[in-house]
Amino acid sequence: MDDAAIVALLSEIEPAVGEIPHPPFMAALPAAPVIEAGADVDAVDAWVKARGGWTHRTPAHLAGPGGERAALFFIVPKGHLLAGGGGGGGGGGGTSRPVRGAAVPPSPPMPRSAGAPPTPPARLAAADVMAFVATTDMAAARAFYERGLGLRLAGESPIACEFDANGTKLRVVSVGEAVVAPYTVLGWVVADIAATIRDLCARGIELTRYDGLQQDELGVWTAPGGALVAWFADPDGNVLSLTQF
Repeated sequence: MDDAAIVALLSEIEPAVGEIPHPPFMAALPAAPVIEAGADVDAVDAWVKARGGWTHRTPAHLAGPGGERAALFFIVPKGHLLAGGGGGGGGGGGTSRPVRGAAVPPSPPMPRSAGAPPTPPARLAAADVMAFVATTDMAAARAFYERGLGLRLAGESPIACEFDANGTKLRVVSVGEAVVAPYTVLGWVVADIAATIRDLCARGIELTRYDGLQQDELGVWTAPGGALVAWFADPDGNVLSLTQF
């Protein structure tokens, strides 16, 4: 079974939601459709592991004769699934991108009215980005971002606090009810992830660990491409990350 066949098969499987813990950038794909299709489960398992994922199997105490542990879920990085397939949605965040090397049809041109002048260069390309995070407890959120993360408070109002995140404006906005996304909403690129984690821990911030994900003693996961990534959460549960390239 070649890589293309595995990608096509996994991309058509609807991800499981809430059935098994997994990182927000990964999809938990039930193994049953793979087995029912008569596919080579061992080949799929090897493909998944080669891309930084893993196979969730029957617990050891429920193993079959000879210690056989059946595959239950394939935990796959969403970036290795085809866009538009079942594996690209519903699994908790992010949009899948086509596998490198796969044929991608060109996007159709945006329609415009007959006789209209050509669209000018987008003004947003030269505009500054502003990031937003929601909170239901402004006092706790302000303490976290200002004292916990060390961001400079640049302004405040009855409904928001604005921080200077190294030149990027970060607005923490008060809401009546926060819907916490199960994926990363804000992240920082750091030069030394280990030193940054130790600094955060010294400030009382705990790193997040995910079941089944290979993280070192500091909570750092090594991505297939070599990037080092770690996660933590703010008082509202918003998922934040550190990345060292």
